Amino acid sequence: MATTDRKFTATEESTSKHPHDWGRAMAVAICRLTEMAREAGDPVHHEELIGEDLHLFVEDTDDGVNITMSWTPRERAEPPADTPTSDDGPDGESEHSAAGQRFDPTGGSTAGVGQ
Repeated sequence: MATTDRKFTATEESTSKHPHDWGRAMAVAICRLTEMAREAGDPVHHEELIGEDLHLFVEDTDDGVNITMSWTPRERAEPPADTPTSDDGPDGESEHSAAGQRFDPTGGSTAGVGQ
């Protein structure tokens, strides 16, 4: 990721003043952070926020609160796009991939489905 000098900020409204009701507003604001980064030219995914410092600011409104989330991406080293990682098997598939394998609804059980 190349955006070390950018800060992204998103604000959403919650119609409740109770913290246990703020989840939707927080989730929408967090998703908007990665959307903004993509619009700025960075190919980020929501999973890239894991382990990142996100800042929360809660502002009182007449009907509830405004939830503001902000994020300044850290510099990350990216492997070249055409270089397989150590987890990749033949044809660039992960060794943990189920590609090409048949689905077994019994999970290998000999008792039968649902038993």
